[in-house]
Formats: sequence, structure tokens, C-alpha cells
Amino acid sequence: MRIALVCPYSLDVPGGVGTHTLGLARWLVEEGHDAFVVAPGRREVDRGVPVHLLGDSRAFAFNGSTANLAVRPAQARRARDLVADADVVHVHEPLTPGIAYAAARAARRLVVTHHASFTVPSAAAWVLRRRAARLGPRTSIAVSAAAAETARLVAGITPTIIPNAITLPPAAPKLTGAIPTVLFVGRRDDPRKGYPVFARMAELLAGRARFVAVGPGGDRDGREGAVELLPQATDAELSDQLRGARVVVAPNLGGESFGLVLVEALAHGCSLVASELPAFRDVLGDADVVTWFRPGDADAGARALAQRLALPPDVSGARAIAERFSWEVVGPRVLRQYRSAPLS
Repeated sequence: MRIALVCPYSLDVPGGVGTHTLGLARWLVEEGHDAFVVAPGRREVDRGVPVHLLGDSRAFAFNGSTANLAVRPAQARRARDLVADADVVHVHEPLTPGIAYAAARAARRLVVTHHASFTVPSAAAWVLRRRAARLGPRTSIAVSAAAAETARLVAGITPTIIPNAITLPPAAPKLTGAIPTVLFVGRRDDPRKGYPVFARMAELLAGRARFVAVGPGGDRDGREGAVELLPQATDAELSDQLRGARVVVAPNLGGESFGLVLVEALAHGCSLVASELPAFRDVLGDADVVTWFRPGDADAGARALAQRLALPPDVSGARAIAERFSWEVVGPRVLRQYRSAPLS
């Protein structure tokens, strides 16, 4: 099949939807399909799959974060042209302004995935439902129960829940040091990710672990209080950091629908200390490899981290959970949705 995967968010800015879209496209190509990605962005790098970049994006504040969308009419026209000959068009966040909505309306056979989880005022829900009604027949997916509830409110649908997935790294021994490493992975300048909570936890436990923050939020490597900063790490460097980490902390404050970073951490054999958010609970349940704490409470987070550091790591248990979210497991479920999607 010729499959177009449309990501509304700029690939120049790291994010879960972009990671998910590229990972799915790579798996589809490996399975013998003619898959390609359409997305905003300008950075021409090898992403392991054909990518059509649509240029600059515009930043919009949304759901406590920033969405970088391509909203110019010329970009929408280009997106429509690129997907015109695809057997299936898979649009992520189809109701976002710009290229995603344009591509969804142009698709001959449409599959959509809803990623976001947010509170919807009744007036906004009415507007979004009208927008959704203009889309043709489609098969709808949500990545979690939280995202499915938002989709029900904004689109009037009951989507099939198929989780996010990752490309499993090769199984490899953990790189351990004399002092345990504790990681924060994410955008430090995104309020939802809760970096200040992590920084405070590092202050409270300074000397008991090495604290490292990997992800955008500055121009250069350095140090901020008790935390080492790696804002420009490549994917390979992030993987190395995860292999060397004992614990990954996810101090997110809300607005999450899945938590891809949790699964990535488990795939590298890390234990977790995480905010007890419904979306994170949906992914991990009562797994022994995670210790929960109240969102925004750095003192509780530090206590949870101290407890986790006192426990022996369970590398094989962490990896076993991550394997449930591999493309080898999740990809065939998405492919079945493609094959059953209605023609418009």
C-alpha cells in the first residue's frame, strides 16, 4: 500500500507525535509498504523514511504547551497534493489547523489518530464537532483512554484505542557508574513537563545521585544548580544516557495523554519515578518498576526517588513492559485499521 502519514507539528521541534509518526512510517517501510511522512519543518536530515517537509511553522499556545503548525494556504495545498495518490492517508491530530485538516479532507481512505487529552469547554467542543463533521468517512484511533475521551467530546466518535509505540533498542548491558544517574527527558521550557520539580528534587537529594536533564531549553551544555544540562543531545546520545541511567523521573504536571518517554526509559532498562497522572497510570498500571508521587510536589517526588534508588534495578522487568509497546506488537493493529478503513 502507498500510505501517507501526516504530522501537524514541526519535525524541527522534538515531540511525541512526531516521534510516533516517524516510527510508524519506518515500520511500515520495513514491512514492504510505500510509506512517507508529510510534516512542517526545514531541517533536512536522514530520518530513515521519505519525508516531505512543508517549511516554516507558526507557534500557537495550546494545552499548556506550544504547538508548531504549518497554517499557510500554500502549505495546505501542498499537503493535499502530496496525499492525493495515497491508498491510505493517516492523519495525526486531524482537527488541528493547517496541513492536517487539509490532508484529512483530501483523503480517499482516511485513518486518524487522536493524541491529545485536554479539558474542552462546551462552546469549544461545539465548534470542533462542526469541524469534525466536515471530514469524510474515516477510521478513528486514540492512543489512550484519556485521548479517547477527548476525541469523544470534540469529534463525537468512539475511537479504537491503540497505544503509542517505540522502536525497541537492541538489548544491551546497562552502563553503570559508581554513583547512580537520574534523568529528566523533555523540554525544560514546556511548563507541563515539570522541570522545576525535577530541579528541586535534585537539590533535595544532591550528592546521592548524578542528575541530568536531556532536552531543549537552552543553547549549550552546562549546569544549573545540581543538574547537568544536555539541551542539544542527538537521539544516539539520548539512548546512551538512558543506558547509563538508573532512574528516569517524569514530573509532568498534566495535559498528557500517554507518556512515550516512560516507555523509552523502560526499553533501556530504567526504573521510573513519575507523577501520578491518569494517562501515565493507563500505560503502567501497578508495575513494580515505577514509584508514583503527587504531581507538582517536589518533596514527595524526592521521597519517592530516594525509595526507588534504595531498590535493586529490574532491567528485565522494565524491558518486558516496553516490549508490549514495540512496533512489532502495535504496528499490525494499526495496519488492520488501514485495511478496514472506508472509502470516502
